[in-house]
Parts: sequence; structure tokens; C-alpha cells
Amino acid sequence: MNVDALEDNVNKSIRLIVGLGNPGIRYANTRHNIGFYLLDEIAQSNACVWQFNKGWQAYATSIILNNTKVQLLKPQMFMNLSGLPLQAACHYLKLEPSNVLIVCDDISIEFGEFKISTLPGSAGHKGIKHISQYLGSGFTRYRVGIGCKKNADSALSAFVLSNFTPEEQSYLPFILQKFKKNLEVLVDKGVVKGMNFMER
Repeated sequence: MNVDALEDNVNKSIRLIVGLGNPGIRYANTRHNIGFYLLDEIAQSNACVWQFNKGWQAYATSIILNNTKVQLLKPQMFMNLSGLPLQAACHYLKLEPSNVLIVCDDISIEFGEFKISTLPGSAGHKGIKHISQYLGSGFTRYRVGIGCKKNADSALSAFVLSNFTPEEQSYLPFILQKFKKNLEVLVDKGVVKGMNFMER
């Protein structure tokens, strides 16, 4: 089962989906930006237009899923400062951490797979660590596998900031479609119930 430390009796109402990544063309196609990829896929399929919110320092748009309005957010500060835009958005929208779902990359998960986490802890992800400092605990993480670095001697930062291989890129559209459907299920049914209806 692809749940990592899921709290008992969690009944989360997702109103904000955040995709993590680094801003700028230099990082646009890197593994670290998988959160941006997925939110772009959701926005495009719902014919949404991104608008830059200066107060949040993030691109934002909203969608309607099963009569529920959900805000989408792509922070435009670097990954290790992700907590600042998220704190500003949650304050304005009057949202609690339990209303937030964050899509982030994870090198401990195979490419194309995912895990869901709700308990505190960053697992070494600097973006999640910064968000925890500014938002507290209680948010849900949809951790997307980007594969593991092949060369043990290479720096971790070099791997996460590298592009997907041509073979991986050919699979990305199908993987993103699966992830998009899973997020829609989580919004519709909640985190716990939604797990029974998600594509593996």
C-alpha cells in the first residue's frame, strides 16, 4: 500500500494544491520541478489560466472539482523558500494545513510511483522542511517518484536538477495523467477514503 505514515481517522478537506519547483527557464525541465508539471497538467485539462499573485509570490489559478473550488499554486521563490508563498496564500484564503495538499519530488521512490504522507517530517526535502517551519504540520504530501541517482559519487543536487531521460520523458504524459486523476480523487473523497479509489 502506497501510504507512508497515514494518520488514523484523517478527514481532510483539500482546498489548495501546491506544486513545488524552482522558478525560471533554467530549471523548467528538471526532475525537481515535477510538482509544476503536474499542476500545469491539471490547469490545462481544466482550461485554466495562471496569473501571478505578487502578494503570494506565486502563480495561482482555481478549478472546480465536483462542486468544490480548489486553488492551485506554483510558488515562484526557490524550493528551499517555499514556505513563504504558501504561508501568505493560506493566510489570505483562511486555510488550515489540513486543507493543503503538496506535490513534491522524492528520490527514494521509483520513477512513476508515489506515496502519500500526512505525519510531520520532511524526509530531507528542503522545500517541505521550509513549509513545515512556516505552516506547521497537518498538510498532506503527494510524493512523486523521480528515480534514484545512478552514480553514487555524484551530488544529489546535480541529480534532482537534471532533466529526465528521453525514455522517462516519453512516459511522463501517461504518468501525469494518472497522478492528475489521483489528486482529483483525493479532493472528491478525502485522503483516507480516496486511497481506495486511486490508480497505483
